[in-house]
Amino acid sequence: MNCVNHAEVENAAFCIKCGKPLCAQCSRQVQSSIYCESCLAENLGAKTEKKKTRTSGGTSPEAAFILGLIPGVGAIYNAEFFKAAFHLLIFAMLVTIADHARGPGGDLLGFMAFGFYAYMPFEAYYTAKKRKLALEGIDLETPFDRLNEQVAQIKNRELWGGIVLVIIGTLFLLDNFNVLRLSEVMKLWPALLILGGVFLIRRFQEGKGE
Repeated sequence: MNCVNHAEVENAAFCIKCGKPLCAQCSRQVQSSIYCESCLAENLGAKTEKKKTRTSGGTSPEAAFILGLIPGVGAIYNAEFFKAAFHLLIFAMLVTIADHARGPGGDLLGFMAFGFYAYMPFEAYYTAKKRKLALEGIDLETPFDRLNEQVAQIKNRELWGGIVLVIIGTLFLLDNFNVLRLSEVMKLWPALLILGGVFLIRRFQEGKGE
């Protein structure tokens, strides 16, 4: 029997997948298996496509939402472990500070803690939904994608985030040693409104200067 591609040349092997006779020039050996060029290309394409569709984390938006009702667990389901730890830290911090605070400041932080609690399951839901649709070739832009874009526009956001964590950690430490009571510090909560107003004014001035 002659080679399927070279009729004048006698075959030296057969393709393990399609069974076509192949000469030495047309044989493609992978470990101990012989393939023709088309079957080898098909196998490589299938493996490449499998790698593209392989994903870590959950793809069920409903399961992600339900698990997201437990702080940090929704992010764990989506295989976002750093985000899970960060969510749990923020939620615990808000609840703890709200518990220590008194008056309007405590109520405000209580509402913030509840708002963040409501945020977590929806964030987990949209993350899983985006991943599920991505496997189908659909690129979904979620509300949290727009939020991330807005956060990315903040200059030196890592620096400011680090400063905030250092300040909060210092306040908790001073409270633990009864050096400075956190309940007294929370009386300064209106300063957050002032800082927010200053930030908006700066954004307005920067936009006006462009």
